[in-house]
Amino acid sequence: MRNTLSQVPRHGIAGFSSGVAMVLLLFMFAVAGVGWVYSGMVAQDRWPIRWLAVDGTFERVSAEQVRASLLPLAGGSFFTVDTPRMKETVAAMPWVASVAVQKSWPDSILVTVNEHTPVAHWIDGLLLDGSGQPFLVPGADEIQGLPWLASPQGQMELVFENWKKFDDKLAVIGQQVERLTLDARGSWSARFNGGTEVRFGKGDIFKNLDTLVSAWAGLMHGQALPPVSVDLRYTNGFAVLWPENMDAVAGNYGKKG
Repeated sequence: MRNTLSQVPRHGIAGFSSGVAMVLLLFMFAVAGVGWVYSGMVAQDRWPIRWLAVDGTFERVSAEQVRASLLPLAGGSFFTVDTPRMKETVAAMPWVASVAVQKSWPDSILVTVNEHTPVAHWIDGLLLDGSGQPFLVPGADEIQGLPWLASPQGQMELVFENWKKFDDKLAVIGQQVERLTLDARGSWSARFNGGTEVRFGKGDIFKNLDTLVSAWAGLMHGQALPPVSVDLRYTNGFAVLWPENMDAVAGNYGKKG
């Protein structure tokens, strides 16, 4: 058996070397091109941010505050300005619920801010927004005109939803909830904006509330002031305490539920 060796033509080796050199040369041009483009992108004097627009319905946060916090971050070029950091900076401001930061070619940034709108006080200095989400801001307890809600841990959503139902029903008699409390024993109580303290107990609190709403016009007939307190924890009626006679209790009595 004969062994044969094939000789590679010299022009083949030369062609291969030329091809590698060409690839390397093209690669070097590409790298240089990318570097040139990148240097142009990051050059602040070539693509500077000229406009910082701040939008939103501002009540507790001002557009000037937002703009002042962002100006130190808007010094890069259009391509390198750190918009995620800008968003984090504004989101950390008190009263800011959400923020969007967008770049607009060739030299603008638009910042849109949405504030928290408080609808109720919660425990531990928290406020609740319209969807029942808690948030914390300085001086929250000093804000006037909001109802106070309270419950044991884990019952916030229930109290918030019941508060909205209470206010809807009380609107018929011109009353609102000033305070709504669910205690550790599962008993409900409220204070109306007219000053009346109401005990609902543990049973069907909305049935009890409907009873009170239905009887309210009759209770207030000839009365200059609303009741001091109403106790709805009775099976067949409720008890009323009037301000002119703190020792007298009027109403129907039955066994407490």
